[in-house]
Amino acid sequence: MNVLAAITAAPDPAIAWFRDVIEAERDALSAFLDGPLPGISEAIALLAQQERQIILIGVGKSGHVAAKLAATFSSLGTPALFVNAGEAAHGDLGAVPPGSAVLLLSNSGATEEIVRILPLLKARGCMLIGIIGRADSPLARAVDHLILAEVECEADHIGMAPTSSTTLHLTIGDALAVAVSRSRGFTRADFLRHHPAGLLGRQMIPVASIMRQGDDLPRVEPATPLVEVLTVMSRKRLGAACVVDGNDRLIGLIVDGDVRRHLQSHGAQEATAGVMMRRDPQVAAADATIGDILLMRNTKGGAWLVLPVVDSAGRLLGMIHTNDLFQG
Repeated sequence: MNVLAAITAAPDPAIAWFRDVIEAERDALSAFLDGPLPGISEAIALLAQQERQIILIGVGKSGHVAAKLAATFSSLGTPALFVNAGEAAHGDLGAVPPGSAVLLLSNSGATEEIVRILPLLKARGCMLIGIIGRADSPLARAVDHLILAEVECEADHIGMAPTSSTTLHLTIGDALAVAVSRSRGFTRADFLRHHPAGLLGRQMIPVASIMRQGDDLPRVEPATPLVEVLTVMSRKRLGAACVVDGNDRLIGLIVDGDVRRHLQSHGAQEATAGVMMRRDPQVAAADATIGDILLMRNTKGGAWLVLPVVDSAGRLLGMIHTNDLFQG
């Protein structure tokens, strides 16, 4: 083997380092999940019953995790506020109402900035929940509900950078936020109302407000001949035509591919809408939202480009094109 081939065949040590970190963090999560999970039920129950916003406190890397978790709790219907422990003793403690549920994050359990404000939090009658990495620590002994989040080692090569510990604390916090949200009956519709911007907010838009209807709707009957079907499809510019009966009930759908397949198999003779159409196409309900349609695409397959909209009796009301879901 020449030198170039040997170099090419040699394993890349960076890939091994990369994998080592992910495997170490995975092992930390598995070790926690395989344990007895003390304090979890109590923490979920306490957080779920809160009427005011919960408070998350941390500093340093744990502070970054706490800030992210505050956003996640709020996004999932549990109002939450992050307070930096370092700033709390300099006035930010005023953001903590008496009687608040407070979630403290600390790997060492001895974070000076948090230990300093413990008496003040207790004086305010706050209920303290701790996601803490050491059981024999001041914070672990002080909280009302302890979630012990120990890791055997950090995932970096010198065993010092917060990696496995922050991943575990973040995951525990995410799990708490979701469990609390479910306990509070938070729904998908509630979530979308909390995200009015971008695609998430667009999902709340009713399909009826974006569908093609009236003169823009490509509508034909079963006896409509091929030439007229193609004319309607071209004129309406949706690449499809809805086939309806005498009561305007949808009985089929024709798309460009259906026409081509019919011509290849049978030629143009006796080519009518009723012969070429696909029966029982996917449809959207009149009261559906864009979010409902996107969910349907993900769960029932997203091969369609157009989707008829019908009422409860199956009467054709309109049609949406897949591009309509993302424009605007």
